[in-house]
Amino acid sequence: MKTLEDLKKLISTIVEQIKSTDHEIGECYPEQDEDGWGMCCDYTDNYFSYEEDGWMIEITYRCCGEWDCDSGDYWTPPSCDLRKAWGEVTEITATHYDDDTDEETEFSEDDLDELWKAIDEELKDIA
Repeated sequence: MKTLEDLKKLISTIVEQIKSTDHEIGECYPEQDEDGWGMCCDYTDNYFSYEEDGWMIEITYRCCGEWDCDSGDYWTPPSCDLRKAWGEVTEITATHYDDDTDEETEFSEDDLDELWKAIDEELKDIA
């Protein structure tokens, strides 16, 4: 049976894998409403899973960014360059299944708090 300490040992590995993931990034743009101008963010959902040695950790997170977009002209094709991007975790589930004992360990939201915070910290500044 895996413990919370076993899960904590995986945090740096999971954060490093998420760091090297090619994130889908939404768009943030200025928009005017009755209160004046503000930023509107269209986040894009992302999914990451860690499946190794009986572990099944699923992480859903969303990302958004500020893009420099050029519509192009007759000689220059349109282009978009990412200026800045960020993200945040929306859900995490974690279980471990031991083939030898046929035991499954499910971790609670409280157990996943440290992992959640570590990933959120990594996603604060993607680009």
